[in-house]
Amino acid sequence: MADFEWYRSLVAIYREGSISAAAATRFMTQPALSQHLAALEAEAGEPLFRRTSRNMVPTERGKAIYGQIVQAVDRLERVTSEFQGSPAILTIRLGTPTEYFHEQFIQRLEGMQHRLLVTFGQSRELLDLLKQSRLDIVISTQHLSVPGLQFVRFDTEIFRLAGTKEEQLSIDGGDKQTAKWELEQKKWISYSDELPIIRRFWMETFGERPAFTSHQVVPDLRVIKTLILKGLGVSVLPDYLIKNELADGSLRELWTSPKPVMNELWLVYRSADRNDSALMRFIEQVSDQTRHND
Repeated sequence: MADFEWYRSLVAIYREGSISAAAATRFMTQPALSQHLAALEAEAGEPLFRRTSRNMVPTERGKAIYGQIVQAVDRLERVTSEFQGSPAILTIRLGTPTEYFHEQFIQRLEGMQHRLLVTFGQSRELLDLLKQSRLDIVISTQHLSVPGLQFVRFDTEIFRLAGTKEEQLSIDGGDKQTAKWELEQKKWISYSDELPIIRRFWMETFGERPAFTSHQVVPDLRVIKTLILKGLGVSVLPDYLIKNELADGSLRELWTSPKPVMNELWLVYRSADRNDSALMRFIEQVSDQTRHND
């Protein structure tokens, strides 16, 4: 019969990618942790990891077992820590957009005692990882209908159409159709070919989908800001990313939508974890930080 400690070691190897790193996180020797894995593989009747020169790659059976046990292992780890009154740092696996984490979320981490394992990506792929139990919490820019996931409203971003003063429109507000025509002639820089943020702004501002294609596609909003500052085009960016540049005049808001174009951000976790006190405390703490920073 498999020992619970074997499962703890499997989870550590899966997350860390190597025997040495997993042993360090478990405060074990490498031979002892290797014995745990060998025993579990003997119980399973087949290899759970493929050994390479650089890391441990889970087999399909290894992935399946990890998916079945990881929530239970994490929950028992946290419950045990609370029973013992242990000061041990608990690990939270967080999925988040790179730009939001760098510009906004880091401020929420002051005083946090959790150990964070951060994965960067877009909302859909991060939510898939959450469903697979490979993440604990996701900061999502979308509220999607996904069974088994709970969405908690977390923050709001406002989109601004930004460019340098050289990109300023010839009109001074009021004539929406002229503004639309002038903007269509600009060199647009987008996050992807689908123009996700630009399309949202255009639909809410002008009531139709944009008819242009992007001049450059760059999947990093911070790099897009740099390109705009260098005069290489225009784009729509979240306000938190360009507030300083708008304040010092290095960027200008080229056209202001009559109604602010806003987007909600969400903290997402698995419904099965709603009674996990450690996760709920983390969510409460970062949410409190958000309210204090508003």
